[in-house]
Order: sequence, then structure tokens, then C-alpha cells
Amino acid sequence: MSKKRNKGQDKKPDFLADLNAGILDDLTKRGRISNAAGLAGELTELEEVTDICGLRFNGYLAKIETKRPSGIIDEVAVAFTEAAVDRGKTGDGLRLENYFLPGSRLLISGRQQALKDFKSGKVLVFILAEYIGLSPKAMTQNDIALVGELKHKPTYRETPRGKRISDIFVEVENVLTGTSCYIPCICWQENADEVTNWQQGDKVKLLGRCQSREYMKDAEAGREVRTAYEISVSFIKRTGEARNEIKDNHK
Repeated sequence: MSKKRNKGQDKKPDFLADLNAGILDDLTKRGRISNAAGLAGELTELEEVTDICGLRFNGYLAKIETKRPSGIIDEVAVAFTEAAVDRGKTGDGLRLENYFLPGSRLLISGRQQALKDFKSGKVLVFILAEYIGLSPKAMTQNDIALVGELKHKPTYRETPRGKRISDIFVEVENVLTGTSCYIPCICWQENADEVTNWQQGDKVKLLGRCQSREYMKDAEAGREVRTAYEISVSFIKRTGEARNEIKDNHK
């Protein structure tokens, strides 16, 4: 006599979701770390700086290119100090510009951050590196794991081609100021449907990748091409709902 099947047994396993959940747990040490970034890609630009968006910062700003499985190239901004640099045995005594050369493959770990330049109004979305070093054989990596709260209610929209999108901002610690910063994230298709009715203050955890995309912006001199930097979400889960007083204020 055959055993009765449970209703849930008929559902096909979502191996990709299981994989993403596993990567998320690994990067956050099963929730003990709220912000983790792992990146490997090609260095295209390196600049020594004394501030970031008007905030004092003695270090470097770099641009890293990393390739998606589809072949599209994403540009990622990375900020770091000399203390984060692994020079190995051959880099001592060299200026960093002569050690990290354009085209070098770099391996980076750190935390995702965002800062607003109040003079220009632009927001810099970047990885603040805790480790950065040459790694010629490193496989391409672009993984961002965040655990935080929604700053606003998600904004749902559809593209002219019918893709469903929800834009969210996740509040995390601003490492440089000790306050908060808000990471722009974009959810697609089923994920967009899932988050659209969530509320400001809901607690979430997500896995995604740094993404850059060009868009048109109206300016005084006419329409101009700008680049948006955000986290493209592959897996997201709500871990707690907003307090009642937050929900009441948004009815």
C-alpha cells in the first residue's frame, strides 16, 4: 500500500533559491554579520583621495570591473586605506599606483556603504574594503549580503518590456560616521512581487550583487547620461515586521 503524499511534496525544489540562501548564510555567518561584500575583478581606475563625498578619508578610491554570467560588465566603486592592502612579499617600497596596475585582478572583502555628496546631491554606493590584494587566479566574484531594515515602503513598477521591479533601500551601519546609510537595492520578477506589500521598518536579509546601469537624467544643459549603482537582489527574506507605530504612521 503506497503512502499518502503531503501537499508540499508535489512542489519542485527551487535549487537556485536554496543555493542563494546557503551563500547568504555563509557570508553573514548565519546572521551574525549584518553586512558582507566579496568581490573579485579587474582594476580600471585608482585615485588617492583625502575625502569621500566631503567626509575626511585618507586613502584610495578604485573602480573594479566584474562580469555577469550574461557577459555584461558591471563597474563597482571600492574605497580603502593602506591598512587594508595586502602587498605580499613583492609590494613593499612601491607606491600603490605602481603595485595595483590597471588590469590587475584584485580580491576584495568588506562592507557595502553609501554616502551622499551634499554639494552635488549625488550618492556614492561603494564597498569599503577591509581586505584588498592582488589575486591573478581569483575567480570572478560579486556577492553582497545585507541584514537590515527597509527605509521606505518598496516602490513597484514595470518596465516597457514587462519586467516587474521593486526598488527598496536597506538601512545598515555607516562605518565611517557611526550612523546609518541606505543601500539602494532592486528586486526583480517574483522577488519584486514578494516585497511590494512590505513596509518601512520591516527587517530583511538579502543576497545580491553590485550592479551599474546607465540612465537618462534631465539637467540644466539638457538630458544627460548618468550611471546608477545599486544591489541587484537574487534572494530576499523578511525576518521581522515593522513595529505597529511605524505601520500606523503610513496608513
